This record gives sequence, structure tokens and C-alpha cells, in this order.
Amino acid sequence: MKENIHPFMVSMYSLEAKIDQLTREFRIRQIKDPTFILLDNADFIQMFRISAKTAQTWREEGLIEYAQVKGKIYYSLKDIKGFINRHRKSRR
Repeated sequence: MKENIHPFMVSMYSLEAKIDQLTREFRIRQIKDPTFILLDNADFIQMFRISAKTAQTWREEGLIEYAQVKGKIYYSLKDIKGFINRHRKSRR
């Protein structure tokens, strides 16, 4: 019997796959520590399929850690993984 999966969960699985792919690509480039793998705000917005305002709200509410250099926002891959894990819901 085919199980129905909520669209949000499909999106979360897709995000995890993208993060895993990024991790593999950076390992190939000899970057071992996910703390040093950075995505800019545009990549973050595209990855989560959210608006710039939503990303800003998440930052202001302290939901996601970030760094800002001369107005440009960066997120570490480690922080993004932590964000996903903190907001993961268990199946009932």
C-alpha cells in the first residue's frame, strides 16, 4: 500500500539530499569541516524555498545562526543541519 507523504516532509527530504550533496562536493574539494562550508543568503532562500523576509524573520527570531560581512549574510552548513534537526517533527 502506498503511503501518503505530506508535502512538507517531501521538501525536508529534498533539503537533506541537497545538503548531503553539498557536503560530498566540498569533501571532494578537501574541505573537511562543515563549519567552513558557507552558503550565502540567496542559496539559503533557494534551498528552503522561502522569501527574503522569511529568512530575515528566522534570523531575527534566532531560529538560524548566521554571519554578516559588510551586509552580506552567510550560513554555515553545520548551522543549517542543526536548524533542520531542531525543527524535525517525529512521525506519529
